[in-house]
Amino acid sequence: MPLKSNTWFLPRRTTNGGTCVGTKFTEDAVHVRNDLRPEAGTAVFTHEEWAVFVAGVKDGDYDV
Repeated sequence: MPLKSNTWFLPRRTTNGGTCVGTKFTEDAVHVRNDLRPEAGTAVFTHEEWAVFVAGVKDGDYDV
């Protein structure tokens, strides 16, 4: 979990003006949104769901 909770943050590899995924960790959930269009909605995951997703990314399950 990031050092600051309940605050939206962007990945370190974000480039200025690019498509960005904003993430916010709260005590109960992980919130994910398109940072360029935050009004479009937010996906909400449990911490367990997020951990499984991140593990899958690291394992290459979502490599394109």
